[in-house]
Amino acid sequence: MRPTPFRALPPAFEAERFISRARHFRRAAIAMADMEGPEPNWPKYFLVTHAIELAIRAYIVFRAGLEPRPRGTTPRNHDLVGLYDYAVKNGLSRDPLVTADLPHLSDLHQINYARYPKGEVKPVALISQFDDMVDKLFTDVERVIVLYRR
Repeated sequence: MRPTPFRALPPAFEAERFISRARHFRRAAIAMADMEGPEPNWPKYFLVTHAIELAIRAYIVFRAGLEPRPRGTTPRNHDLVGLYDYAVKNGLSRDPLVTADLPHLSDLHQINYARYPKGEVKPVALISQFDDMVDKLFTDVERVIVLYRR
């Protein structure tokens, strides 16, 4: 018996999978404290920034069908600002709060600062100060995906 060939999910369903997983990471992060002793709670930073990346990618998958692969057409991996700008170029409404706050998290996420200790010191803020921005981004992305379902 031969295996069934893989068939890609329609873009709307694939986008739903991305946003659902983004919600899982976000929900896990909300329950955590911002600080553990004198250190920021780095797992929380990772969960929040990864949730942001998944939410933006949900929109990109929804709009583009599948993410384009030719070099130079999409931003570098984990570049939250680049991914957001790409999504905006493809129809997502630009939000001033997201535009102002996202650069503060993008660099940390892109260089894996929350996942691996680095010699250089990065100034960080309490991650929960970005909750409003994350909520706004999720709302903007989910609004588009939900409208499609109707």
